[in-house]
Amino acid sequence: MKEDGQALGTASRAELLAGIRRCRPEFEAAGGRAEKLRTLPGETVATLRAMGAFWLKTPAELGGTPLAPLDFCDVMEEFGYADAATAWTVMVGNGGTGTAGGWLPDAGAGRVFAPGRPLPLVVGTPGPRGTGRAAPGGYVVSGRWGFASGVSYADWLLGGFRVPGDDGLPDRLLVAVVPKDDVEVVDNWHVAGLQGSGSFDFRMSDVFVPEEMTFERAASACRGGALFRQEAHVFLSNEVPPLCVGIARRALDEIADLADRTARFPGGPALSERAVFRKELGRAETRVRAARLVHRDAVETALAAAYAGDDLGGAHAAVAAASVYTVETCAEVIADLFRYGGGRVLALSNPMQRHLRNVLAARQHLALSEEHYEAAGRYILQTAKARRP
Repeated sequence: MKEDGQALGTASRAELLAGIRRCRPEFEAAGGRAEKLRTLPGETVATLRAMGAFWLKTPAELGGTPLAPLDFCDVMEEFGYADAATAWTVMVGNGGTGTAGGWLPDAGAGRVFAPGRPLPLVVGTPGPRGTGRAAPGGYVVSGRWGFASGVSYADWLLGGFRVPGDDGLPDRLLVAVVPKDDVEVVDNWHVAGLQGSGSFDFRMSDVFVPEEMTFERAASACRGGALFRQEAHVFLSNEVPPLCVGIARRALDEIADLADRTARFPGGPALSERAVFRKELGRAETRVRAARLVHRDAVETALAAAYAGDDLGGAHAAVAAASVYTVETCAEVIADLFRYGGGRVLALSNPMQRHLRNVLAARQHLALSEEHYEAAGRYILQTAKARRP
């Protein structure tokens, strides 16, 4: 376990959970300000840096404190309960920085994680939104990448790009890691949900990227142990689901708190006195807990397969499907509870409307496409066919 820094992770988990709860008033206040700023306030980012909140997926040999996947779920859930904008910034910072730390070649990792310097924050979009051409010692890259959450505070950006294959060979898909100063941030984040996540676009025009600052999208990780032997989407799969579980838990608490003070009609029974609401609340709590466990079981199974060196195809398909299921369940639960709040929860001052907008926005994440259900179904059909006599 020590190769993954998981001995350190247990202590870090307890310290982080205590720190998140202690700083919850700051994070809650930051969420309201973030909606106006369209990105997290700088002082809150400084608080997160001081907590070490961005390096929970960074290999220990580079200075990170990588958590075991389920411990990371606990941390993301607690951040999601406190504030969605804060949680989303932490989520993307961990994924981007961990990806750079795990996959960059030694020379590139040495530049990004330079000894003696503060740990970096890396964000971006690894999907091949850009194009590149080979040049002596590296590539010249151009393109525009969307949804770079936290880009305003990042030190480095990662962007996927495509290099056309020669003589009929397939294109190569690579990821570049470049200094923040090499990109132009596009001020285009005007949205209905996750407004405070700062998910602006960025672009590059003919930027030279040394070869050691790139890696193949399908390559194996260079360091980090079993945690990094999983496919990239599974490495990142313990991020959005627990964040949304945290939002759903907060929504459950908010509507329960509102229930004693709310009647749908003047002179009518309080919401808390209505059997239909009590039934809906109990059902909602159960659904969130069930979805949480489905996701965690899939994550734990995938990590066990990675440690054992087993075939990861089925485990990865199950993680992807469980991730979709968990987030869609949380979104459905919050939407169902929202209508019991009546017109008052439409007010921008009411937290329920923010929970609904944020979870619906999270549901749009590329990693939560319903195509993952199709992939899981395809795997089930293949394995069932293989078992037939």
